[in-house]
Amino acid sequence: MGVENGSGKAGTGLWWLLVGLIVINAFWGASGVAIKEAYLQLGTVEILALRFAIATPLLIAATLLWKGRKAFAVELKDIPYFAALATIGVTLSFYLQVLSLDYTTATNFTLIFNLSTFFIIFLSAWLMGEKLTGNKIIGALVAFAGLALIVTNGNFSLSPNFLGDGIALLGTLAWAVYTVLGKRANEKYSALTVLNYVFIFGTLELIPMYLLSPHIPITEFTVLTWLSMGFLSICCSLIAFLVYNYGLEKLPASTIAVFIYVMPLSGVLLAAIVLGEALTVYTLAGAALIIFGMIFAEKRATAKLEPDKQ
Repeated sequence: MGVENGSGKAGTGLWWLLVGLIVINAFWGASGVAIKEAYLQLGTVEILALRFAIATPLLIAATLLWKGRKAFAVELKDIPYFAALATIGVTLSFYLQVLSLDYTTATNFTLIFNLSTFFIIFLSAWLMGEKLTGNKIIGALVAFAGLALIVTNGNFSLSPNFLGDGIALLGTLAWAVYTVLGKRANEKYSALTVLNYVFIFGTLELIPMYLLSPHIPITEFTVLTWLSMGFLSICCSLIAFLVYNYGLEKLPASTIAVFIYVMPLSGVLLAAIVLGEALTVYTLAGAALIIFGMIFAEKRATAKLEPDKQ
């Protein structure tokens, strides 16, 4: 499975992975539109629980057909680790992110969530011993400057909301911790194995929250709600998490972190294409800075590809 260092296939495999990371972060950037549509009928817990309740059986079925039961073979001592990953990366991180939007602005949330890039870079250096390069730090700073231009439209007078911003910061930190700890899990097991256990435990945690909260019968869902939940479950959960975890298996966590800047960029572009919102000079300048920062941070990424597991 995969590619070898130093070969032409390595370069091709790496570029496909980098393209995949761009695509899935674009999915996550577009998820705000789907969540907004789902909110017309559903609440926060309903969206989160159903999102993973739909994705998890599909992932298990696909895994059994593709790899068989051997994909679920893990050491018993690692089960609590998978459960902790699910709690941090699915239940806690996603819930806090959505909850924060009830208390703070989308602008503040976007800026705060993208601080996860820096959290991941420094946590991976501290906990995983990854090299903290000048390219990564400078590239991340340049891309963050571009992000700030886009979400503020050149107006940097942000209105702080300590409760909402604090919740968003906790959700951001939880995602960074999941990324770094997930990297450690993916060094021992395949991305597919890790993802199955994370999704299973995440779903088991979310379902009781769903049952104990007010919810409407799924038979009353509109077509728009089903389409929104389908996109969130398949594109933003099943496909996106698989590529993200596969990236953690092959690349340093700090490399994966830089691609988070694609999220707000894709959200702005989608709003322009689908909703007809104008692209300002700040949007275009910010997009250029994000792209330049990502390229600068990872211009030596081909040298970072790890050998495949046998």
